[in-house]
Amino acid sequence: MTEENMPIGTSRRTFLKAGALAAASTLAAPAFLRKAWAQEPFTVRVPGGYGDIWDIAFFKPFEAATGIKATGVVSKDFPFNEFKISVETGAYRWSMAAGVTKELYFRLRDADLMDPIDVNSPDIAARPAENVMPDWLPYGLYCFTMAYRETSFPQGLDSYRDMWNVTQFPGRRSLRKRAVDAIEMTARGIGIPAEDIYPMLKTPEGWDKVFAGLDEIRPHIAVWWESDPQMDQLIGSGDLDIFPISSHRAQKLKNDGAPVGISYTDGYFTTQGWAIPKGSPQGDVAREFIKFAAQPAHEAEFMKSTLMGPMHPKAFDHLDADLARTLPTYPDNLAKMREQDAQFWLDHGEDARTRFEQWILGS
Repeated sequence: MTEENMPIGTSRRTFLKAGALAAASTLAAPAFLRKAWAQEPFTVRVPGGYGDIWDIAFFKPFEAATGIKATGVVSKDFPFNEFKISVETGAYRWSMAAGVTKELYFRLRDADLMDPIDVNSPDIAARPAENVMPDWLPYGLYCFTMAYRETSFPQGLDSYRDMWNVTQFPGRRSLRKRAVDAIEMTARGIGIPAEDIYPMLKTPEGWDKVFAGLDEIRPHIAVWWESDPQMDQLIGSGDLDIFPISSHRAQKLKNDGAPVGISYTDGYFTTQGWAIPKGSPQGDVAREFIKFAAQPAHEAEFMKSTLMGPMHPKAFDHLDADLARTLPTYPDNLAKMREQDAQFWLDHGEDARTRFEQWILGS
């Protein structure tokens, strides 16, 4: 067994919390589920870096409520090929997947690589219609926001435009070394209204305008960051003053005592969710699991650790009010942001990456 597909471990704390969550759940274990479990293990592909929160929020409560053991299998961040190979060969590495981003969902949908979910479940039907697809259910929202060192800017910063205002707000800046995010942030930084960004980027002049904005900020970027641990270290050591990053990373650093300020103004967000590979031998179990995981108490438990935004409207009923106000789907925060256009980047991402990489190299 390799490191990337090693099952996630559990702890005594995991089992205790799982029991409490399962007691509040309503799912029973139908006979067909028990039969399916007897035939083959039920495994869920999960992205790495989350520790045992999958067990605490979802897997152990599901096992306690149904008798069906769910095992997390860590896999790559964008597992399109794993879906494709599983469906084409019938050799499934896992029964279903978590961490399916909207861009990945569009690719899987277009390639007809997913089985349907049960959209008639009450906890799925309770969600806004735009957050329910026939074969994909988002469970969490994450976003990129303007974050900054509060000791450097006690008056606060408001948006990406402040990052480009190097005269009024001097300091050590960072920008993500990833084409899509660098372009999204630059468009906002040079003052393009969020609703105009994608129409503008459908023209050659729009791309030229954004890259002129990158030229403008380039001399002021101290670090082009590439990983979350890298940013944790740089922010924790006080080496940066302005550092747009994901809100959940910024909030975790703030909770751990770093002087981090966060502004949701002009932020952009995307979602990740559950999906089932087409023809999965455990498809029926997976559909029942998704209905179970869609209950607001389980989503809320997941957000307590990840600090992402829950998708079920009633999940906030299960969260402390102070914590709820820091999450991206809290109404006041969500109203300041706009959803990233996953279809646009699916269509234009490769061109963006090519041009950005050439720009980074100075050619």
